[in-house]
Amino acid sequence: MKLSRLRAGEGIALAAAILLFASMFFSWYGSEVSGQVGTIAFGGGAGAGGSAWQSLELVSLVLMATIVVTVGATLLRLFGSSWEPAIPPSAVVAVLGGLSALLILFRILVPPDFGSLGGVAVNATLELGVFVGFVTACAVAYGGYRALGERGSSFAQIADELGRRPTPSRRR
Repeated sequence: MKLSRLRAGEGIALAAAILLFASMFFSWYGSEVSGQVGTIAFGGGAGAGGSAWQSLELVSLVLMATIVVTVGATLLRLFGSSWEPAIPPSAVVAVLGGLSALLILFRILVPPDFGSLGGVAVNATLELGVFVGFVTACAVAYGGYRALGERGSSFAQIADELGRRPTPSRRR
């Protein structure tokens, strides 16, 4: 394992993925209970809200997939693997990082609904963790994109190469 094999973009993506993983344990949402007696605000985890793991269902799985693919792609590079998949790992990291950033942005603009009970509404409030998660997901996307460029490739070249590959029906 040689750190000198790592490109700058891959290093950025790896560091950001590690920070994204850590941020998933921070408080992403608090809860605000409002009803007939006024409004009472609670920190993350007070009945509703909490970390990404507690508050988000599908999004946390996509974030975890982004982290695993980023770390895996970096490990392939660090150990000097000669495996060259049809779609470069840095392109997959860039796409998953962008998807993660968009999902988090959606959850910033449209926080999860914690529902209501007997005329008392429980609303989500944004906490620091969701913003840290957004910034780190953007950094993963940037790192993957930069690594793709450092590799001397682009999304257009990948699309062209995939378009020229024979499909099973064309081989006959």
